[in-house]
Amino acid sequence: MILAILGQFLLKKGVIASTLVPSIGSFLKTVFSPIVFLGFVVYGISAILWLFVLQKFPLSVAYPALSLTYVVVVILSVFLLKEPINSFKIAGMLLIILGVYFLFK
Repeated sequence: MILAILGQFLLKKGVIASTLVPSIGSFLKTVFSPIVFLGFVVYGISAILWLFVLQKFPLSVAYPALSLTYVVVVILSVFLLKEPINSFKIAGMLLIILGVYFLFK
């Protein structure tokens, strides 16, 4: 879960730092920029580790737990990327947490 979040943040930081315009050259330059490329690598490692999680836990338990990454990403985006937060985002996060809680009961 942590690697997936880190991968997403690296992808976001890499895209912010690039000048992505609609052209093949610009797209390839962005994809192979060090930060974006590292984001893909980290996200890929998280996908491989996810296979081990799926091997050990039922999908009905593992997948809902993964939805908690949405909550962590919103919180980190507010602090690290200075993205705005409002009452609807907070309510959405609380609903996700409540939903996961009920699924684990």
